[in-house]
Amino acid sequence: MISLSINRLLVIADDTERVESFVKRVIELGIEVLGYGEGYRSLLEKGYPIQPLFRPEEESRVTEGSDKTLDCASDPYFYILFRLKTESQESTPLFDMLLADFPKLGRVSSALSFPTVEEEETAPSRVALLRNVAKDFRSIATLVDETDFDWVLSSLAECGDIPLQGRRQLSLKVFSEILKFDTQTYNGFSLLFADESRKHLSLEKALLLQYGSNPHQEAYVATLSGEDHLLGHLHAVKKGNMTTRRIIDLYNGIRFVRELREPSGVYIRHGNPLWVSVTPGEAEYAGLIRVIKNETIMGGVIVINHTLNRQILEHVRRLPVELVAYNRELEAEATSLQTSSIASVYAFDLWKLSEWEYKYLDGCFIVQERDTEVRQDRFRKLKEELFDPVVERELILAFQVSKLTRSDSVVLWAGTQTAGIGAGQMLRRDAFDIALSQAKRRGLAIKETVFATDGAILDTELFTRVLNSGVRGMVLPSVTKTNQQIAALMAESRVPILLSNHRHFT
Repeated sequence: MISLSINRLLVIADDTERVESFVKRVIELGIEVLGYGEGYRSLLEKGYPIQPLFRPEEESRVTEGSDKTLDCASDPYFYILFRLKTESQESTPLFDMLLADFPKLGRVSSALSFPTVEEEETAPSRVALLRNVAKDFRSIATLVDETDFDWVLSSLAECGDIPLQGRRQLSLKVFSEILKFDTQTYNGFSLLFADESRKHLSLEKALLLQYGSNPHQEAYVATLSGEDHLLGHLHAVKKGNMTTRRIIDLYNGIRFVRELREPSGVYIRHGNPLWVSVTPGEAEYAGLIRVIKNETIMGGVIVINHTLNRQILEHVRRLPVELVAYNRELEAEATSLQTSSIASVYAFDLWKLSEWEYKYLDGCFIVQERDTEVRQDRFRKLKEELFDPVVERELILAFQVSKLTRSDSVVLWAGTQTAGIGAGQMLRRDAFDIALSQAKRRGLAIKETVFATDGAILDTELFTRVLNSGVRGMVLPSVTKTNQQIAALMAESRVPILLSNHRHFT
C-alpha cells in the first residue's frame, strides 16, 4: 500500500535564490534532503545539511563510467532511474519528492544553431527520469516550476504531504515541459532534412484573460513552444483587465508601428486601424480627439512609437481609450500616463517574428509563411514624370496601411495620416465608399489624399470613379493592369500611379 507522505527530497536543480529558500524551509520541516550535481554542491558549500545521493563508490561509477556491467552506469540520471526500478520494494524509498530543472534546448532557429551532442549529452536521460517519476505521482511528487514552491511548502507544513490532486497538477507540468522539449527537438532536427521540414506545435497557457470576445466566453493566451512572443516583451506600467479584443488590438497596433519603420502612432478598434499617423504632433492628436468625440467612440487601443512632449501626452491622456502602449525606449517621456484615467498602460519592446502564421479552424490549422514587409524595390511608377518624392512617400505609407488592414481594404492618406479607411469589406467599391465617408466627416477634401488598396481593381467603373475622384495618386497591385480597359485608362491618366508586384491580403 502506497503511503502518501513526504520524507525525503532529492535536489538535482541548479542553486537559485528560490531553490535555496525552498530547501532551507524543507529542512526546517524535518524532511531529509539528498542532492546531486552542481546545485547540490553549491548548497552544501553554504552549509546546508544535505546528504549525497550516491555512496562514494557509486559516485565514481557515474562520473567516471568505470563500471561497465550496466550500459547506463556512466549517466547519473539513468543510474537514478535504474535504482528506482530495482529498489522499488525497499521499505525506505530512494526519495519521495524530486526538485529538478528541466533541460533547456534554447531556441532552435536553424540547423546550425541546433545544440551539439556534447551540450545536451544528459538531456535524454533527465527527460526519461522525469517522465518515469511524473507517471508515478502517487509515490513521488515532482517539482519543476518555482511558482509552485509556496503552495507546496504550505501543504507540507500543514499535513506533511501534498494532496493527490496537487501531485497530479505537478505531474502535468512535467509532461507539459516534456512535450515542449520533444517539440523543440523535432523542429530542430527537421531543419537538418529538407524533405522532413515541418512544424510541430505545443501550446502552453500563459495569460488568463478577463473574458473572450464576449463576457460569456472564457479565454486565455497560449504561447508556442520555442517561439519568441508578444507576452515576453510587454511590461505593465498600469495593469488593467485584458480581454481577447484588447490583446488582439494591442498586437495589431504594435505590428503596424513595427512595419511602418517610421516614428508613428496608431489607434486600433476591433482589429482594424481607425487612425494611423507618422511623426504625429499635437495637431494630429487633437484631430484624433475630434474624430472620437464626433463619432461618440469609446474604447480601443493606442500604440505609440514616436517622440512625446507634454502637449501630446495631455492629448493622449484625454483619449477615451482602454489601453495605451508605447515603445519602451520612450519610458522616460511617458511617465505621466501612469496617473491617467486610462485603464491599462504598457511599455513594449520588439520580439523575433515567427516565420509562420497560424489560423485555427476547429481542429486543424492553416499554416502559411509570414507575409513579407512592403519593400520599395517592388514598386513600379507609371509616367515617372508625374511623381514627386512627397507623393511617392505618401503612396507607400498608404499601401503599408492597406497591407495591415483586413481585406478588401481601401486607404485614403492625407499628408502624415489616414483620412479614411474602408476595412474588411466583401466588395472594394463598398470599402471606397466607407473611406470617402470617413474623410468627409473629418473635414478632409479628397484632393488632399492619395488612394491605396491591397488587391487588384478589375471593376472598370470603380477604377474610373477613383481616378476621377480627385485623389493625388493611386497605388495598387500591378495585376490590375491585366484588365485591358483599365490599362488604357492608366495610359491616359495624369494622376501618378504606383504599381506593386506584390499583393498583401490580410
